[in-house]
Amino acid sequence: MITKEQYKSISKEVKKYDYNPTYQLKVNTNLCTYEIYINDMLVDFSFTTGRTAGEQNIDIPQYILKSGIQSVRYVVYPKAIKNGILEKFVDHDTEFSLRIVYGEYYKTKFKDFIEDYRAKLPKIDDDVPYIKVEENFTAKVPYELEGWSKGVDLSKEEPKKLEEEVLEKCNNVKDAFNNKDVNTIATMIYKREKEIAQAFFFDSESNGNYNNGWKELEEKCNALIEMKPIDNYSMKILGNGKVVCLLKNEGKLKNFPVVYGTTGEKLRFYGLFFYRPSPGAKLEIIR
Repeated sequence: MITKEQYKSISKEVKKYDYNPTYQLKVNTNLCTYEIYINDMLVDFSFTTGRTAGEQNIDIPQYILKSGIQSVRYVVYPKAIKNGILEKFVDHDTEFSLRIVYGEYYKTKFKDFIEDYRAKLPKIDDDVPYIKVEENFTAKVPYELEGWSKGVDLSKEEPKKLEEEVLEKCNNVKDAFNNKDVNTIATMIYKREKEIAQAFFFDSESNGNYNNGWKELEEKCNALIEMKPIDNYSMKILGNGKVVCLLKNEGKLKNFPVVYGTTGEKLRFYGLFFYRPSPGAKLEIIR
């Protein structure tokens, strides 16, 4: 089990460099729903009605394991008639644009972040159920994360057995939150949090550091009133076959994590992406 001191010390192991960039998605949409993947990891989606209020910013450094070529894939779907219920074809007047930018927090103004990739959906003339585009961009980061890179190819495993294992892991996390078991939660997410801390450069002197991480876990557990049942989900294999997760598959919560609870009027979701570090090993949380 990970101790309180180990968890609080995560930020002490973070390395800082002369330049510490953060990569961001900037998304602007109208008359459509969508999914966006970086290196085959689902990083943003929307299946709700309405348009974005200008460009939406989503940090993505935790999905960039090292410098070099990265893949970006976006899938544009028809607009939602109501949340989670889509029209048959993509609207001919659909607007979708995507940019990837980078810069160093607290040193670079957001407006001065450097653009690394830009995409804009062309005019749609035909009736199509979706539009999928996959391209590449180049990232340069000073760190290198192992992440899921050395994991087992889960796409070659028996799907039903794999799904049962993932479901068991998700139930273990749900039970830990129900029981306010901070030790177990910290142990389950420790590897993930160490890599996220490095990707965001959350050292002990920066905002978002883990110096008070244990206390924040306790507060999250104590704020929970009820964990919701794990149901209405589909298993999804990501990370070029090396990552697996369970996501809600219908309605306004489509693509949201299956482990979630209520703090009263609000829902709190816990994203859980698993990998198998070696053949025969148990699944572990990696993002």
